[in-house]
Amino acid sequence: MKDTLIVIPARYGSTRLPAKVLEKINDKTILEWVYSAAVKAKCGEVIIATENKKIVEAAKKFGGKAVMTGEGCQSGTDRVFEAASKTDAQYIINVQSDEPFIESSTIKNVVNLLKSDAETDIATACVPTLNLNVITSPNCVKAVLNGQNRALYFSRSIVPYKRENTEDVLKVPYYQHCGIYGFKRAALEKFVKLPKSTLENLEKLEQLRALEAGMIIKSVLIKKTGPAIDTAEDLFKAKEFAKTRKN
Repeated sequence: MKDTLIVIPARYGSTRLPAKVLEKINDKTILEWVYSAAVKAKCGEVIIATENKKIVEAAKKFGGKAVMTGEGCQSGTDRVFEAASKTDAQYIINVQSDEPFIESSTIKNVVNLLKSDAETDIATACVPTLNLNVITSPNCVKAVLNGQNRALYFSRSIVPYKRENTEDVLKVPYYQHCGIYGFKRAALEKFVKLPKSTLENLEKLEQLRALEAGMIIKSVLIKKTGPAIDTAEDLFKAKEFAKTRKN
């Protein structure tokens, strides 16, 4: 699909776990896991956007295409925009490089939502969950969705707050946000020009910038996801999870 570009922003100088995308799980780098899923989705060209030649070289080893972007990029989305600006793609998919277990079906579903829903500016994915270890972790971002799966808010806190402990209330799931964003081109161009917002600065979640600006984010719901990797502890969990994965 020539109208769709998948970009994997891969920053070598990640703060909490430097060079994490080059760490290996089952003899494959995290970056290769993500790239393979993106290619398998068959939604469009896949490129890796980075600020470091070591990642470019690592990508070459497994047949991946990587492009250099500026060191001044403030976020992965800025890096995606810089890479996409050199193309004519109308749908740009940001698949985060720390999600080694993202499914190709998730990428496809995000692309389909973006293309089929006229009012959606940004498409993403969430997993319904009642897992307390997930819900209580500030590293797990929770989404609050309405009945049409439109995002009302994202938070590192436990939202929504369940005031009552009745059976009906307790079985209502939370929504774990996954590391993928699909942008219509005009929406991406608008987003990167917006100043950082108050809520974004408080939660350190850039998607809140879009919501505060009135942009519409909708989500597809998926059944499962493996651990995203932000810390050394996450990497250990990912290696354990990989042992149980069937594919």
